[in-house]
Amino acid sequence: MAETQALDIGSKLKAIRGEKRISLRTLAKLSGLSVNTLSLIERNITSPTVNTLYSISRALAVKINYFFDEERIEEAIFTKKELRKQVEAKDKGMKFESLGTGLIQQGLEAYLLTATKGTKSGSKGISHLGDELIFCLQGKLQFEVKKEKYVLEEGDSLLFKGSLPQQWENVGNGDSTILLVRGMEK
Repeated sequence: MAETQALDIGSKLKAIRGEKRISLRTLAKLSGLSVNTLSLIERNITSPTVNTLYSISRALAVKINYFFDEERIEEAIFTKKELRKQVEAKDKGMKFESLGTGLIQQGLEAYLLTATKGTKSGSKGISHLGDELIFCLQGKLQFEVKKEKYVLEEGDSLLFKGSLPQQWENVGNGDSTILLVRGMEK
């Protein structure tokens, strides 16, 4: 089985907080997360969910790719499956894999999200700038966008404005995997 590279989100979070001179307490207020949660993430004791990562990136005014990017900017990037950057939160039942970052003036983010049966994105909806495309590769997920519910099964897609409140849940009988593509704000 191929090994994926684990990300050091904690160090990146600590570095950007230091660079922006934002305390954990201030970041907690800006992100809506607890100081304890942020501290655990920063010390790499726990992995953030997708929603948590978006809340942190919005509060810090950085793109979510900041947590996946390496120190390179190129015109074409090829990533072997076993070298994908990933955040795996086994205790939360999900794995989030980056499908590529580091392009010059990159205009989109692409991820694979795999969730175990019953896994939810969180209790409150998130929103972000840009458009979002969801393509169900396997399983069955229910997306709620602006209080409207959509059940996606293998081969189904959903396109919506990222500024609309959204959340999801794996309502299938096993693991579900989606391709998630987000347009990035410029």
